[in-house]
Amino acid sequence: MLERCRRTLRHDINNAVQSIHSGLELLGKCIASSEVARVSPQECVALLQQQFVTLRETLDRLVSEIAEPAPDPDTFDVSALTDEALQLLRHERAASNAKIHIESGITAYARSGNIRTVVLALLLDAIDHAPRDATLELAVSQQNQEAIVTIKSARSSMTADETSASPLIRLIKSVLASEGVDLRIQRAGGAVNMTLHLPSPADRRSVRPTPRDAVRVLIADRNPDAADSLAMILQLEGMQAQTLYSGEQLQHVLSTFAPDIALIDVDLPGCDVYEVARAVREQDADRPLLAQVSSTDLAKHAAFDAQLLRPVEWSQLQALIAQAREQNR
Repeated sequence: MLERCRRTLRHDINNAVQSIHSGLELLGKCIASSEVARVSPQECVALLQQQFVTLRETLDRLVSEIAEPAPDPDTFDVSALTDEALQLLRHERAASNAKIHIESGITAYARSGNIRTVVLALLLDAIDHAPRDATLELAVSQQNQEAIVTIKSARSSMTADETSASPLIRLIKSVLASEGVDLRIQRAGGAVNMTLHLPSPADRRSVRPTPRDAVRVLIADRNPDAADSLAMILQLEGMQAQTLYSGEQLQHVLSTFAPDIALIDVDLPGCDVYEVARAVREQDADRPLLAQVSSTDLAKHAAFDAQLLRPVEWSQLQALIAQAREQNR
């Protein structure tokens, strides 16, 4: 699945970037041989501008597809889902020869699409790292009102810590964090056990409510390119982001979008950002974290919670995001 996404991204982005590269080469030749060039530099610049528009549209489309809102959690049959995953992998020798212990009628409460993807990914990871003659074991059971999915496979050279530190497992754990699902990895003899602990339908309160799972970030910046680029990065990280390039609608958007964090350019045209920040601080406790963004090392204004210097460092932004998530609990 990741490889399929990677191929799509590479194809679409490479097409747009290649056009820009060709446009830059054409512009260079026009400037170097202006007397004999059939195309003027102005025409080259116009072409490049259109190519950048195409690149932005491509990135916007890709982000919108990747950031499609996930469905709400629901009750689903873990036993049937796991059996379906095995059927999809039936052509894999290790899957077809696996020892299977699936109790029927085991249910859980989460986003079934995410759990199906995780189970498939864990099975493929176990198959890829197991010796050719190793036997894969798969079990689904219920313990203490939790649905338990266990995948056991031989990994002769990998410890439990090494398995946990792999990029795939880290990615899976980030997906499961929003589901209230725990992935535990232990080594037993020559095998590694990967165990999913899923919340039961009777314990729905353990799953965080969907509407406020995603941190909302408002980016009010006079530079559209900088605002749009940061918004794309935040959306790829699973957050909701909205951009604003002038201050006329800042107060209104702060109210209607209800961000958890507002990154506000101190030189945003169309309003007095400090007055807007003061007005926001006078609201109740359920207000966004306010960060002033500037190109120079200004002192933090009293109306703001944080001060960020361009280019914004990801570590500083992550600290604000963590603070916003803590407030949403």
